[in-house]
Amino acid sequence: MDQKCPHRELLMAILAHYFIWGGDGSKSAERLYDKLITNYSALYRPVEKDTDKVVVYLGMDLSQLVDIDEQNEMMVTSVWLKQQWRDHKLVWDPQEYEGIEWMKFEIDQIWYPDLVLYNTAEGSYAVELISRATVRYDGVVKWNPPAIFRSSCNIDIEHFPFDVQLCYMKFGAWTHDGSVMELLPIDGQVGRKDYRENGEWEIQDNPAKRYEEKYACCQDIFIDIKFFFVLKRNPLFYVITLVIPCILIAFLTLSVFFISSDAQEKITLSISVLLALIVFLLLIPSIVPPTSKTIPLIVKYLLFTMGTVAVSIVSTVFTINLHFRTSLSHQMPRWLRRIFLEVLPKFLLIERPQVIEERKEKHHRKQMQKEDQIGVRKVLATMDEDATVGIRSNFNKELLKNTDSAPRNALLGADLRDQHMFGHTAALDGGACNREKPPAPHGSIAGDELVSAQYDIVGMLRESYLRGQMEEEWTYVGLVIDRLLLYLFSISVFVGTVYICILPPSLWQDDVHNQIPKETVHAVPNGTVVSGTS
Repeated sequence: MDQKCPHRELLMAILAHYFIWGGDGSKSAERLYDKLITNYSALYRPVEKDTDKVVVYLGMDLSQLVDIDEQNEMMVTSVWLKQQWRDHKLVWDPQEYEGIEWMKFEIDQIWYPDLVLYNTAEGSYAVELISRATVRYDGVVKWNPPAIFRSSCNIDIEHFPFDVQLCYMKFGAWTHDGSVMELLPIDGQVGRKDYRENGEWEIQDNPAKRYEEKYACCQDIFIDIKFFFVLKRNPLFYVITLVIPCILIAFLTLSVFFISSDAQEKITLSISVLLALIVFLLLIPSIVPPTSKTIPLIVKYLLFTMGTVAVSIVSTVFTINLHFRTSLSHQMPRWLRRIFLEVLPKFLLIERPQVIEERKEKHHRKQMQKEDQIGVRKVLATMDEDATVGIRSNFNKELLKNTDSAPRNALLGADLRDQHMFGHTAALDGGACNREKPPAPHGSIAGDELVSAQYDIVGMLRESYLRGQMEEEWTYVGLVIDRLLLYLFSISVFVGTVYICILPPSLWQDDVHNQIPKETVHAVPNGTVVSGTS
């Protein structure tokens, strides 16, 4: 047996020494535990004198910003709530207990501060997990329980979706006022070493501030620490789904003024744009909290665009009314003719094609008129009456032939030529029925009737031309108004869009930090300088 295991004595000695050392170590920890817990009461503050204050240090490590619920105005966070204080009843000498410097205690076995979340939105006010606290040999207790808190947060939606929110978590003792317990922040910032980024919100700052407040229920002053969260929204999702479509719809309104008033789609497009804006407006309440305190920025732009579309619909109806006016129902005033046919077209850079053609023919018409008058008089002076009638008949045929190509010039020119040729006069502004027929020349009865019929036809053509000319003028007035509205609406939509885009202060300045209350300086009994407000 000894030959098979020559080192048995050495192995047994090592095992015996291990068990003996381990047994002594466990007994030391048990003995220390019994010493500390015996006659210990978790109901009393760990102070040597009743006038002393328990100084509790509070900090926070942020694990995740779970959600910002705009509808319920609530912030959900996952944190480690770091607490530290000194308990003089949990002090020992490590040399007396085999060098043990740390001990673990269930938190409900020792005294701990009754810190609660004052601005909780739902659920528990305090930490629900009963975890262990670590106690050092000099009496320093550290307790870092994990927790998920749902705190209330006033959501300011004025600049949605380019908004910056200021939320905070307010922690304080529920039963211990400032005269018996001092509450100080461990660090001036919330720890974010193991923080997991949120896809919608970016944390710009996480200051921790100490405040003192006196409530109506009590005369004592209570101390609390607020952990602020300066949150900036990442607006990419809302820019793609809301902002860009709204801007495109706003500029789509301008296309209404490019459509001719003859097309039925002119008013249909305006109404379709208005309906699209209403649909977008119905989506807003499902995203932002319903409130009557302020109007979101995107809603302001939608209302602006909706008003623009409504005005465009009214103006479209007005231009359509002008487009289909006739000389039988409306007579164009001189001031209207002056403004919309002569003045505004020059400023709007539009010109009627007929005016251009008239400019080209103006000089030619004057020269031809003079030559016709002189030539016709010379010919008539050398011919008899029958030849004159034939010339007049051929002349009128030529007149009717040229009516379609240049109706107004031919008719006016023919009228002037008739006056010079035969000495007859006729009113240019009257109809065919009101015009006086010239006296019939001497000759056959059939020739006289033919000449009279020709004059009636010329008068009817002139009246028809003048009537069509009046309708064209009304149509042109509608075109001028459409062009004027196009410029006005383009400027309005552009300026309104630029103003809405530069209005959010988060794009060019940061004024949220100014909303955090300022602090004063106070001194605690142990000489440590802390911040606070009174």
